[in-house]
Amino acid sequence: MSESYLQKKVVLPLVDLLKQGLDPSKLSLALASGAVIGVFPVIGVATFVCGGVAAFFRLNHPAIQLANYIVFPMQVILFFPFMTIGEAVTGNSLDEISQTKLAETFALGFLPAIHELTQYFMLASLGWILALAPLFAVLYFSLKHLISIRINPKCK
Repeated sequence: MSESYLQKKVVLPLVDLLKQGLDPSKLSLALASGAVIGVFPVIGVATFVCGGVAAFFRLNHPAIQLANYIVFPMQVILFFPFMTIGEAVTGNSLDEISQTKLAETFALGFLPAIHELTQYFMLASLGWILALAPLFAVLYFSLKHLISIRINPKCK
């Protein structure tokens, strides 16, 4: 396969999808929403929520899902800081859980892991809710500025 064939059949159609709704505000909203929803601490929920948010607010579906998938590794990494925030706010202190223990629990199966880790997920979700607004604001305004510069370089 030649490079021009890949570019014509894969890259350009993907770029065209991402350019839909190229208004910097809407594109920034889609990317920031996808990123913030993508780090929600309960695995398996973000893709569906991103789809619903994109449909409800008429955002660019590929852009919101792209941002969601790009931040996926951060979902596991931020689980622990979100849980710490939730513990601090509620005053609850659960047994410390490591990334290894988390992975071992999910090796038992998805539903048993959810049942076993429900309290951890609830505290992490509370931490995510509290971090949501500042995280979204920083991402949205940063992305809006960067996209505006990229679309119209004279706006520097």
